[in-house]
Amino acid sequence: MRLKDKIGKLGLPSWLFLPLLVAYNELILHMWVTQTFQVGRLLAVLAFAMGFGCILGLLTALLPSERASKWTAVGLAAVVAVVCLMEYFLLDAYKTFMPPITIISGAGGVAGEYLDVVLSLLGRNLWRIGLMLLPVLLYALFCHSGKAGWKLRGILAGAAAVLYLLGIGSVKGLTRDASRFGASYDFDSAVRCFGLNMALTLETTHGSAGEKTPTFSTESVQSAQPSEPAQSLEQAHEAPEATEPAVCYGEHILEGVDFAAMAQSTRDPSVAAIYGYLDAKTPAKQNAYTGMFAGKNLILITAEAFTSEVIDPERTPTLYRLANEGIRFTDYYQPAWGASTTSGEFSNLIGLVPTNGGMCMKETIQQDLFLTMGHQLQGLGYYSVAYHNHNKDFYDRDKTHTHLGYDQFLAQYGGLEGITPVWPESDLEMMDITVPQYIGHQPFSVYYMTVSGHCMYSQNSNAMAKKNYDKVADMDCSEAVKCYYAAQLELEAALESLVRQLEEAGIADDTVIVLSSDHYPYGLERSGTWQNTSDYLRELYGVRKYDNFIRDHNTLILWSGCLEDMDITVDAPVYSLDILPTLSNLFGVEYDSRLLVGRDVFSEEEALVLWPDYSWKTEKGTYNAQTGVFTPAGDAEVDEAYLKHIDSLVADKIMYSRAVLDTDFFNDLAKKLGREK
Repeated sequence: MRLKDKIGKLGLPSWLFLPLLVAYNELILHMWVTQTFQVGRLLAVLAFAMGFGCILGLLTALLPSERASKWTAVGLAAVVAVVCLMEYFLLDAYKTFMPPITIISGAGGVAGEYLDVVLSLLGRNLWRIGLMLLPVLLYALFCHSGKAGWKLRGILAGAAAVLYLLGIGSVKGLTRDASRFGASYDFDSAVRCFGLNMALTLETTHGSAGEKTPTFSTESVQSAQPSEPAQSLEQAHEAPEATEPAVCYGEHILEGVDFAAMAQSTRDPSVAAIYGYLDAKTPAKQNAYTGMFAGKNLILITAEAFTSEVIDPERTPTLYRLANEGIRFTDYYQPAWGASTTSGEFSNLIGLVPTNGGMCMKETIQQDLFLTMGHQLQGLGYYSVAYHNHNKDFYDRDKTHTHLGYDQFLAQYGGLEGITPVWPESDLEMMDITVPQYIGHQPFSVYYMTVSGHCMYSQNSNAMAKKNYDKVADMDCSEAVKCYYAAQLELEAALESLVRQLEEAGIADDTVIVLSSDHYPYGLERSGTWQNTSDYLRELYGVRKYDNFIRDHNTLILWSGCLEDMDITVDAPVYSLDILPTLSNLFGVEYDSRLLVGRDVFSEEEALVLWPDYSWKTEKGTYNAQTGVFTPAGDAEVDEAYLKHIDSLVADKIMYSRAVLDTDFFNDLAKKLGREK
């Protein structure tokens, strides 16, 4: 008798196969990605997986025939395996799990731009693919499903309920992850804590705040303990000691705003809840720096995979000059928001937490985000244009960026002529071509998204690394790190060209350059996608291990020629969401500080940096939400009330960011203020 016949006679009911298969896939995924083993999390992952498998098994048990039951089980099992594999590959490439909406939004661009990388990745991971899909194949070839009566169906339903309760009990009793079911939900963390199937389930209930009324805590106001203010303008100019009367500064609020009245007049309960949250907040006050840059030109730059380690007085003198002779930020962060470049751009430009991953920027098309610097300066008659030296439609930038306050968006194959078609394209070429287009149109508001620093980091795969390799060939570091530095030298050349052209035109003192990264250089981490056999990021940072706080540290450049005779330093923690309110204050534009998540760094609001997994940092210390551990800064002492307050503040800011994008909030506000377009 053939082996197939022998195994087939034994049979394997679909209602038993599916719970085992789902648990098998989830266990493998958990083992592949878990860096620190936790019994509670493992039990939760297995319990939720078996519970979900029982539900799938129940569905097949309700089918009228054994044949239908078997092949439905095969299809469901294949889907489960493929989804697990897909999430693993995304984690390998971008170091984060992504919800379906983010995957769908970026799938076209990835397939078109990185097809060779995708195919190479699949080829090198055939063993993983086989390990996940082998049980499905064996079941399809050799097994048949048995019939299930109503008694068995009832047992399956009961077993699913018990297993889910067991999973919840494991989370609450053996881990610190219970808050991730609710207020601290984050898809990436949910996969790591509960498994993929439970994370997908939670995504359906948490992924869209517009489906339910957002709930904010009762502690939704800023801490009463202010940050140490930055050095004053008088100190920066080394003014002689003198006794002057105290200045009474106004508040950063919009004329005609009454959030309480707006909440009462709004029919949508979600939008009304947002107005109520904003009404409870205290507006930030104006300060000595308010209007310091009024009327000046603005150039905003999001620099691909840039990090502080690039800056060197000899190797990158222009970057060094801009970082050290402008306003210095000694503790700056660009958190990894979970969707690579587009979410980094979103945080830099819009000042909200990118809660919806790759969809966050696309959602701006539906909103009237009139508080961006692009819109603010456009309204003042500035000449405005946005540039990118890669394809115009990647991340749908040709649709989004003109909605952020720029009259034009020019990119390769979209109006920007003269860029050499290599990968990645040259930032220097972009700067040489574009600066002459606007330098005679003052005042101007310009935005750049660079690309030269993009991974992969080798001479064969990165044209900029090959172009500049001779300048780093003698460095004492690995080949991958050398190529990363070489690629970033193109950004240095671009900035040298930009500053030189501004100085030659005599407008360097009247122009402000602001540069922030989109994300840390994840292309240096150990990864099959980027063909790294070692974690070169540790080498770049000079550490043996790192957490999110070390990984996401960076440098914010805020420079103008007029600042070089001053000495202004901000030592408090700062991050990308602080860029918009800080610039709004410096340019003296009318804005309402309560509408933004970040803070003007020159205000007296308490400094706070948050991460999408609900970790945070203040001047008193850091809280790692993955471990539940607070680490005080120096000899700082805090109590449980302080930790609870900051936790609530972080949860509210993330909830607010999600709610305003998932509702019609900003359109409603613009209409009430008479600002709708």
